[in-house]
Amino acid sequence: MRSRGRDRQAIYFSIVTEKKVGIDTIYEYNDPVIKKKMSVSSGTGQPGQISAGLVVDYDREITSYDKSLRGVIQEGDAVFVDVEPQINEDGTLTMGEDGYTPVTPPDYWIKQIFRTQKGNVDVFGIKRYGGN
Repeated sequence: MRSRGRDRQAIYFSIVTEKKVGIDTIYEYNDPVIKKKMSVSSGTGQPGQISAGLVVDYDREITSYDKSLRGVIQEGDAVFVDVEPQINEDGTLTMGEDGYTPVTPPDYWIKQIFRTQKGNVDVFGIKRYGGN
């Protein structure tokens, strides 16, 4: 059996908020960027969740045993899984010329969050930005 610490990789979370500018919706990436080491699946746990009556609509899962992310990370936040973001010295994302989009865009966003009430396990269902 594998240990919880063996298959972890560095994941970066950025809290995203929407801002209306005229008729446009702009996504703001809030600071600081949260870096954690977590387990990321290669696919979804779909058969187990379908048998539990849940219909999933995401690509991969992040398993967290850290309760400090509860209440901080929400659905819709940006996740850097396979790419490493460019971060300034003060812990903020390096933004592009327009000032709104990061130089290294996130590759996933949090679609669903499954939490246990008494346990320590949180599962973040993440979906890839764009097409496939």
